[in-house]
Amino acid sequence: MDADNENEVLCEKIINDIHAVFLKDPDLSTFEIIPTILNRNKSPVIHAEHHLGLESWCMKHVYDHAHKSIIGYRRQHQSRYLQHSDVLLKYLNIALLVNPDVTTFWHIRRQMVQTNHLKINCEFKFSALILSKKPKSNEAFAYRRWLYSFQSHDAIDWPSEFGICDRCADRSSNNYFAWTHRQWVLQNAPDLIRSELMMTEKFMRKHISDYSSYHYRQILIARAYELCYYESNELQHLHNLKDLISYYLVDDLEILSTADVLQIMLPGVNQVAVGEPRLSSFLYCCNLAAHDIRLCDDQKNMYGERESFENHRRASLRFIVENCVRLLLGELPGLYLAPRTYAELQEFNVALKKFDYSSNTFLAALKRSESLLGEKHRKWCTIFLGFNYA
Repeated sequence: MDADNENEVLCEKIINDIHAVFLKDPDLSTFEIIPTILNRNKSPVIHAEHHLGLESWCMKHVYDHAHKSIIGYRRQHQSRYLQHSDVLLKYLNIALLVNPDVTTFWHIRRQMVQTNHLKINCEFKFSALILSKKPKSNEAFAYRRWLYSFQSHDAIDWPSEFGICDRCADRSSNNYFAWTHRQWVLQNAPDLIRSELMMTEKFMRKHISDYSSYHYRQILIARAYELCYYESNELQHLHNLKDLISYYLVDDLEILSTADVLQIMLPGVNQVAVGEPRLSSFLYCCNLAAHDIRLCDDQKNMYGERESFENHRRASLRFIVENCVRLLLGELPGLYLAPRTYAELQEFNVALKKFDYSSNTFLAALKRSESLLGEKHRKWCTIFLGFNYA
């Protein structure tokens, strides 16, 4: 037997061993490539307690063999290649475990799901297994979103999906795909906003330079405001927002009520026209933004300068200023929400630049205080908040 045939036989045996593990243990939770330089004349497939490993010395050979076999089946059998789903599946499994970025292979799995050759629940487990090895696999996240299109919204375990996002973001910093997938989950499960607010703060404290989490936090607060979300018990305190107002106005506001805070931030606003839910959500979300401003300042004092601290502080400040202006102007379209179209954005930016900040005691004090943070920050305030320091 020549060397090529020996290599094919060995690869086929390894692939069969991996397939046997899939059949034996449907609850595999992790997959790893184990660094090994030489073939030690024993099976390179390692399986223990729902964990699967493959020694690295054979990875390239096994992948090449699986890739060639899948493409060969498609060319040889053309439209009928799915009839060989059992054989195809063992090659697809190892090919995607080693390289999950091949769109063609995921497309074949989609076809197999649509023709009932694969069970959806098993595919959720497989894609989670892929993400245990490559937490930045956009193809795996996209595949999960596609699978969910076949399930009833009420039957989906959204907290479990958040858990997968947690693990992927925790294992790989600045994981754009995990946080984007998390945004999609949030759109479908807005009732989990409270738990998400707690999670993001913990994550930001743990991964201080991972700006993806800070950006998700900004989207989360904006989403809460869009949905008029608030916690009634939080409105009784608003400690962070009161402290922020006190800092800008250099005054003791410990005794202020919620009505007093509204009067300072939104004097003259027709509260009946705006509505209690919107005003309550405004106070709640501004309190979250004020909390984040303090968090960024505290982390800056503890860890030193970080771009993530500065950018998130600015985003939180921008949320407070822009939503104050929207409510104060009132006549802008969008029911006091952020602009949804480019034309609305342009209209609001013009209104922001024309707004008379000196007419509002709180915003005027905020403008003066922020001007003390340096020329670079003043320029940012001028561009994004419409502050005129001339």
